[in-house]
Amino acid sequence: MATRTSRSTCSECKKEIRTYECEGCSQNFCRIDLTKHFQFLSEQLDQIENNYDEFRQKLIDQKNHPLIQEIDQWGNESIDKIKQTADKCRQRLLNYTSKYIIELENQLNNSTKQLKKLREENEFNEIDLNQLKEKIILLEKELQKPSNVSIK
Repeated sequence: MATRTSRSTCSECKKEIRTYECEGCSQNFCRIDLTKHFQFLSEQLDQIENNYDEFRQKLIDQKNHPLIQEIDQWGNESIDKIKQTADKCRQRLLNYTSKYIIELENQLNNSTKQLKKLREENEFNEIDLNQLKEKIILLEKELQKPSNVSIK
């Protein structure tokens, strides 16, 4: 804010005239030059404000650093590769277990046919029954047996 003083020399136009002292720089200005001085100060404030805005943008840009985007892309690609590998492994395991289960089903079906035949013919003895019991026990053990499949 400028304070009014008596007649003195304007620091800008050097005229002996009624002047106003600028509290910031303590110089005396005539009314015209005081207006110009305030305009100059306003422009400086605008420039400082622009510098702050530019610096704020630089900070924002640092948060969105290109390397962070590259790391995010690398992470997503890695996750995709892991998912693809897991899907392949899952499919291989299902293929293996399907073959294994089909083999056990075939053995079970053969034994079931034998059992039905014995019942239909109504001709069986303890030896036949023991063989059928042993067969189902072997099938159970085979099903419970841990597979030789592992994940590496």
